Amino acid sequence: MTPKQALAEFWLSALLPDPIITVDEWARAERKMPADGVEPGDYRPERTPYMIDIQRTMSPTSPYIEGWMKKGTQLGGSVSGENMLGCWICTGAGNILVSFPKIEDAKQWELSRFEPMRASSRALRKRIKPSNTKGADNTKLRKKYPGGVMRLIGVGSMPKSATVRYVKIEEADEYPVDVKNQGSIFDGLRARIRNFGRKAKMFGDSSPTVEGASHIDREFKRGDQRLWNLCCPDCGHAQPLRWGQMQWVPHADPADTAASARYACEACGTLNDEAAWKLKNYARRPGMTEAQCKAENMAYWEATAKGQPAVASWHIGSLAAPFGWAPWGSLVTMWLDVGDDEDKKKAFKNNVEGEVYSYKVGAAIGAKALQQLAENYPLMTCPQGGLIATAGVDTQDNRLAVVIRAFGRFEESWGVLHTEIYGDTSQPEVWTKLADLLDARITHASGQVMGIDVAFIDMGGHRGEHVKAFCRDAALRGKHWRATMGAKLLDAPPLGKPRKVEFSWRGKVVPGGAEFRYIGTQAIKNLIDGRLKLASAATDTRGGPGVYHYPIGFEEDYYKQMRSESRILVKTRSGTKTLMWVNTGGRNEAWDCEVLAYAAYLYAMQGRHSDTFFKQREKLFTPHQQGDLLDQPIISLTVQTTPVQTSAPESSTLPVLIQQSEESNHDEQYTYAPAPRPTAFARDW
Repeated sequence: MTPKQALAEFWLSALLPDPIITVDEWARAERKMPADGVEPGDYRPERTPYMIDIQRTMSPTSPYIEGWMKKGTQLGGSVSGENMLGCWICTGAGNILVSFPKIEDAKQWELSRFEPMRASSRALRKRIKPSNTKGADNTKLRKKYPGGVMRLIGVGSMPKSATVRYVKIEEADEYPVDVKNQGSIFDGLRARIRNFGRKAKMFGDSSPTVEGASHIDREFKRGDQRLWNLCCPDCGHAQPLRWGQMQWVPHADPADTAASARYACEACGTLNDEAAWKLKNYARRPGMTEAQCKAENMAYWEATAKGQPAVASWHIGSLAAPFGWAPWGSLVTMWLDVGDDEDKKKAFKNNVEGEVYSYKVGAAIGAKALQQLAENYPLMTCPQGGLIATAGVDTQDNRLAVVIRAFGRFEESWGVLHTEIYGDTSQPEVWTKLADLLDARITHASGQVMGIDVAFIDMGGHRGEHVKAFCRDAALRGKHWRATMGAKLLDAPPLGKPRKVEFSWRGKVVPGGAEFRYIGTQAIKNLIDGRLKLASAATDTRGGPGVYHYPIGFEEDYYKQMRSESRILVKTRSGTKTLMWVNTGGRNEAWDCEVLAYAAYLYAMQGRHSDTFFKQREKLFTPHQQGDLLDQPIISLTVQTTPVQTSAPESSTLPVLIQQSEESNHDEQYTYAPAPRPTAFARDW
């Protein structure tokens, strides 16, 4: 064959339709295991029968788009992922992204895993030239082949505009929760394959880590949650192997203890050794389906959940490794060495059982328990103890979440409003509605009205410039609506010092920039969580220092968001372990808003003698001709949200907090004035 003919054959393959071949079939025909490996020679799919279903599901012609494997170690998962890449390159033309926690991991993988696979496969050698070949158009991190390019990336180096057909994720649980304040990297990778529809494929596997912080556990739960079932050698009952069923007889000689390892069937209780469990279960013949294996009492996968459309997921622990790979006796020896060492317990749970580990950090009050503590006062009203009102605002691309809370003596507080203002937050209408809301009147139990003294608005995410412009405009009108940013340091103080930051508005640099403050979110969340527990333990009077109160109008979603995070022990980049609040339950905007509202309270009270200040406020809100709050009329605000209601006289003057300066003595510095209507910001658009 001439060079021109070879080149023509090389590129013609990219134009042909995808051949109907599964990943395991491709690997059987093309994959050679390295001579220095555990089992050199031709790749045999049946040696790891549990990988066959995974590889078939991730084949180019499969209807599934995503696959997630939560696993133990010593199961051959790396080889299975490499088989997918080989098949994708050779049979289903398209661009590929292979993502690693660090770029150094990508370089090491290319050298130790991909290059040996390429060199030993005739099909891959035809399509990808060595990176050191002249004119190969390949580098260690970029492999070109007919119909596409495979890029190896680190978590922080994802191409901004890459559209790909395939994504392979290595060691998913080593990725950070949030990448450069852009959210989950998995969501970003999902966006890269969206244009290919059902032809796209995305696969990730990993041993899990800590409950609530494990990426692979979260993704596994999105899928159909397939479990690897082995059939009992005696009764035939199918079951996933679980460590709790493993038994052994202690001996003076550790080798004798290991040799006594037996697994008890969860149905009949019969004890059998590893050979009895695996030789028959793993006697799979080429081409067999999961249904055929089930019918013949061989090991098979079985889905246990419906899962999201086109998302498959699998869980398997090291007990199910092929006979001889992870001997049960060695696992028993490993377990006996764990003892009371929590690090070893976690490692065993993650790497052998393939399950998340739960640190014991104390019980937390749940969402339903919180909701049952709601008290009989309406939205936009404040019971007698509330003396200073603050707001916390969380910014999303399509909405603003708002919590208003009133604080009294000893930081006892009352929820006033939880709402969401929906709309494109890059447009002025949403911000005008927010200004209206922050200027709204709150009916106090005394018969007076009170305004929002301070509002803290998070400027993280995609709307930072809008928050800065909004808050700067408000400051020029004497309002205390401040931009904030969550501090990255775990030990950051609850309220940082004011800082200046430059920003542009409508393409022009704003003179003087804008003021913002860092918020120690971890510290404040610890404090609020403790106060939620106070609330659950409060007496029937539901009062006392630090107690959080809620009106009857707060909806169920608020309480779910308040309990969407868990404080768990996680390992930092430095290798130390620390307790951190991590999102484990979906949306958390209300939780973040409460953090901001409390930080706003700290801001308002800076430099003030609290007793003197609260005495002044108590004089202002002295009850006179007071009726029942429940008898007050309800006036709807002009905000399209989850129900937003307020009760207030139409002509009342709003009490607005006026602050002289950050450094001055504030004991006598608060005065009240009519609130000016927010016009400047809307006009500036």
